Amino acid sequence: MQAAIAAPRFRVRDLPDEMAVIKSIAQQSNYAAACSAVKLRSSVQDLIALKMPRRLFEGLRDAADEAIRSHGVHGWLSAQGRSAADRYLSLSLTYNPDLEDPGITDVHQSTLGTSVNPMTEFYYGATQRFTKLKNTYFDTYGFRLLTPAARIGALGQFLSECRLSLVRARLSVLRGEDGASGFNFGWHRDEPVYENVRLNIPLRSQRNFRLQLEHRLDRPQPGSTTMSDHYLVPGKAYTFDTHRPHRVYASRACKVERVHLVLGFAPWFRYDATSDAWQPNEFYGRVHPLDILRGGALHPALRS
Repeated sequence: MQAAIAAPRFRVRDLPDEMAVIKSIAQQSNYAAACSAVKLRSSVQDLIALKMPRRLFEGLRDAADEAIRSHGVHGWLSAQGRSAADRYLSLSLTYNPDLEDPGITDVHQSTLGTSVNPMTEFYYGATQRFTKLKNTYFDTYGFRLLTPAARIGALGQFLSECRLSLVRARLSVLRGEDGASGFNFGWHRDEPVYENVRLNIPLRSQRNFRLQLEHRLDRPQPGSTTMSDHYLVPGKAYTFDTHRPHRVYASRACKVERVHLVLGFAPWFRYDATSDAWQPNEFYGRVHPLDILRGGALHPALRS
């Protein structure tokens, strides 16, 4: 009988400093070809909504409340500093133990910007100010360890049961008491879903809080006919192609705070903390990241 071939293992310490971890892995594997080859099982229109048991939803909401009480929420970090008066405040659920930034004084701030870039350079992938990308804000797979907040109650239990490794993730609060957000507020793009597939779980919200997606244009414009607008209902979980421009905003004043979990998962690689290494998982090159989530493979309690 032929012996099984061991999957490649990529130790973080062995990867070069010049590139983010996933880019180094891509250079040493057939990752790029696999991304091109694996397609969606069927087309996706706007959002994918996943059903969630009420008990799980309530447990996650209670855990989020405890996390905010215990660890606080923080504004976005930029070259201009960090403002606690921001409309959009967050708490990191993952951190990079090798990240060095003078503006980050708590692991719960780890995924919330960088003191290198001005606010105008966060739209997507503005890395020109960095000579090395490993262990920076742009190194998604560097954020590989759970913060204390991520281990609280039902949230910690839920994450331990997920079949994908958590990467860039946060608990976010949007305040709407100041009225409607201007059109330019909050637009950004995230990594391709082959690198980071996101699960968005609304815990508290109100219909004045909206998610807006731009499906065609790379730079959103007022009045675009290719935008869609959504209310994310607490009690469900959502995923979509966050590589497209999107934002959350308040359509009008609202006294309720919008509280969401924004969980990023590595769809095709599993992290082993013992060896501090990444290794292809059972979905690598076989299942599209969005199909992993909508097929119920992330967590047994989530179904489309």
